[in-house]
Amino acid sequence: MRVASWNLKGRSGGAAASLGSLLRDRGGADLVLLQEASPRGIEKFSDAAGLDWVLHVRDVAPEMLSARGRSGKKGGRGRPRSVALAGRGEPARCPVVFPDVPLPEKVMAASVDLDGVTTTVVTYHAPTGVQHKLKKPDQAVRLARWLASVEGPVIFGGDFNTPKLDPPDQRDIRTHWHSGDDKLKGLPGDDLLVGPEPIHGLRDVLRLYLADRPDELDMIRADRPDGPLTTSYCTDRAGERKYRYDAIWVSSHFTVASVEYVYDEAIEAGTDHGLVLAGLVVGS
Repeated sequence: MRVASWNLKGRSGGAAASLGSLLRDRGGADLVLLQEASPRGIEKFSDAAGLDWVLHVRDVAPEMLSARGRSGKKGGRGRPRSVALAGRGEPARCPVVFPDVPLPEKVMAASVDLDGVTTTVVTYHAPTGVQHKLKKPDQAVRLARWLASVEGPVIFGGDFNTPKLDPPDQRDIRTHWHSGDDKLKGLPGDDLLVGPEPIHGLRDVLRLYLADRPDELDMIRADRPDGPLTTSYCTDRAGERKYRYDAIWVSSHFTVASVEYVYDEAIEAGTDHGLVLAGLVVGS
């Protein structure tokens, strides 16, 4: 099966269709985990990508999109940026929303049948630390604890707005709101969700893929000893501050056949985040 995770930058109309066309041209996906998915653009994206169904957080809890001033732009009063799921085949069911987290429109889970196996799938868009400060690690910790309670196969993807350091050695990963940082004042950090030892037991598909390809990992280590493993987002217009904020994580029920980060084409198509694609095989 093919799984994608992508931040669409709130695109609508023809811009959303262009992003969907890129996904289709890259082979499409059976499951797509979306962030910054505009309610006005999600159908255009889905149709262009050749997807059969879409589930937007608006469809489950429309009240979550009524808040103002959480668009992610400093001083902005726009609608909050929200998440969605989409795919091919039987649609998602049993959607789960998280009204008790600081920014509930940024996370949603559901059950999806993938290759005949019922799988919990989760899409997540981390709050920005610059704007939301302690809400960012709080949201991450709450979701990490929920994921730790889920039984059975899990696929989890998103724009995590971290890590700060993404080196070849997993133990050296450092998130922006890492447990023990002074700014957390003793509170747990977002490393519980996507750090070197997350509490939920899921694994980053790119690191799983590279673990089976030590030669590729050695090349990264020689070229970029401090990381990132690859680029999915740049924090400056010149493209010099490179990070891998976007990722897909899976439970031990899956093996990873392929991983692809499509960055340059994604930027040209109209978003600011790379498209993450993973080929997964689920065990019996």
